[in-house]
Amino acid sequence: MYSVVLVYSASFQTALVRYEVNANYFAIRQCIFFIVGLLLMLFISRFNRQIFLREKTIRSIYLITFFMLLSVLILGETTNSAQRWLNLFGFVFQPTELIKIFVILFTAAYFTYFRKQIDRSERPLYLYVFLLLIIVGLIILQPDLGTAAIVFVIAISQLVSSGLSFKRILKVALFLIGVFIVAFLFVYFIHPDFFSSTKMARFSYLDPFNKENLDDSYQLRNGYYAIGNGGFFGNGLGASIQKLGYLPEAHTDFIMTIISEELGVFGLLLYLTFIFIFIKKAFSVVFLSQSTFDVLVAIGVLSWLSIQVFFNLGGVSGIIPLTGVPLPFMSYGGSSILALSCGLGFVLAGERRMKKQIEEGVFYA
Repeated sequence: MYSVVLVYSASFQTALVRYEVNANYFAIRQCIFFIVGLLLMLFISRFNRQIFLREKTIRSIYLITFFMLLSVLILGETTNSAQRWLNLFGFVFQPTELIKIFVILFTAAYFTYFRKQIDRSERPLYLYVFLLLIIVGLIILQPDLGTAAIVFVIAISQLVSSGLSFKRILKVALFLIGVFIVAFLFVYFIHPDFFSSTKMARFSYLDPFNKENLDDSYQLRNGYYAIGNGGFFGNGLGASIQKLGYLPEAHTDFIMTIISEELGVFGLLLYLTFIFIFIKKAFSVVFLSQSTFDVLVAIGVLSWLSIQVFFNLGGVSGIIPLTGVPLPFMSYGGSSILALSCGLGFVLAGERRMKKQIEEGVFYA
């Protein structure tokens, strides 16, 4: 409910302007997303892990991920120079949000099922890295550098936690560094337009009040005004000034600034408390479960939540460049909420099996 109330507060003017009489448009949809997400989470929390520990299932997860990203590049809708959305029978969604959970499941299942082969040979390990780079590359082509970075960090955190020796991790790291250097040189010399002023404008956060950066840093500066105006306890729910036409799409990626202006530091700390509760559940599975699959899934979801919160809060506060990623469970958007609900469902499933394992003293693969 916290998210629905804040989305309503941040979006009612936008909804009135865009839909004339329906000020509740975004809030009602956000509420529906949460109800569906809750049902998904409860359903997934009862899943049997063995469904994913089959070679056919692992292959299917990857192929679905690959073709979903490919379909975005071919059939996707373009908004603000980015081709990231699919429209299926009037339902518009962002596949890259679902890709995060698919990558988590694929990685966890891959390193659980092929554990013995990976111990004997490095070929399955480098095959995984190659498959991961294809997925990350397809996301970059949309272009969506923020999501590409999140997916990459999620997968690497799972890889590092999979029990590989330090020597193998070092080899993979050196290989990836080499790939990135070659990719950078290729893009720089073959496609220098990639580093266009539009993309480099993201770095206006370094000096947002510079006269030369005023257009590029418009949203960031108005976010600063909102944060500074809120103080510790805020101006009161609904009392934000910046959402009244100054801060575009305030109910999406920049909703944290509205929280800060209306509820102050207290409102932000309340949100972070909710996130900490979710993270604590994931940590309990990581440290107490004896199932490799459940541990790797929990690490993936834990990395997902942590890095996405950091990217969003860091971006809107000017610590890092803006990445355009939503604030988990707060920003308006069905794709993000449903995907995160699925991720938490898998963590709850791991927690349920962990408790059973502790009670019975039985080891699960």
